[in-house]
Amino acid sequence: MRIKQFSRYELKYLLTREQVAEFVEILPNYVKPDDSGDAHGRYSITSLYHDTDDYRAYWDKIEGHKFRRKVRIRVYGDQTVTPETSCFVEIKQRINKTLQKKRVVMAYTSAEALCSRGETVPEEAAMSETDREIVSEIRYLQATLQLQPACVVSYDRRAFNGSEYEDGLRITFDTNLKGRTHDLTLLSTGHAVNQFFAPPEWCIMEIKVNYRVPYWLTEMIGRYNFTLRRISKYCAALERSKSLLQTQRIVY
Repeated sequence: MRIKQFSRYELKYLLTREQVAEFVEILPNYVKPDDSGDAHGRYSITSLYHDTDDYRAYWDKIEGHKFRRKVRIRVYGDQTVTPETSCFVEIKQRINKTLQKKRVVMAYTSAEALCSRGETVPEEAAMSETDREIVSEIRYLQATLQLQPACVVSYDRRAFNGSEYEDGLRITFDTNLKGRTHDLTLLSTGHAVNQFFAPPEWCIMEIKVNYRVPYWLTEMIGRYNFTLRRISKYCAALERSKSLLQTQRIVY
């Protein structure tokens, strides 16, 4: 059982593929491709988000709440997910401008049982105390908020990591931004079709840092006139769904 927990700052920008192609030509002078992907740092991501029946996590983002949390199950790579596939179960939490992510790894069938029903999972017996605390927090959120599967989000990522002198720096480019609000399991094959929730030519660039953005990167962002955007892939995917549009009409 592995665990990853950290706090950092996150900046997001909306770019065109043409802007990305030019920008990434310069990046190898400062950062290196993420070795979790191929030689260019490329891999795919698919996440199953959980939310309340009235989409509380969505509205917390839209209304700009300073403290908010999302629970998701995430798999990496272009693979067919089986009940035994290892996946990350994550809590993504924001406090003001600080982002914190806590996650543990378990079999997909255990992840669904934990996030959707709050069940005890077989992996817990061998967990460290820190792992169990994260699982307990997920179980608490599931029980108090009655979390249920809400949306699947998938995209292709190209990632770069900073050097030893810029530990914590991470730059990612996400394209082919798709999602669905039907057939809400990652075990689905064939009939589970994701739809674009952003034009195919768009890319979301994310910059994550522990303390501050390096000067060279700030200078490059200014040179290219990139503008900060408040973008949530989960929210954008939900906004394409009929169910959320009905909720919006009720609220407004």
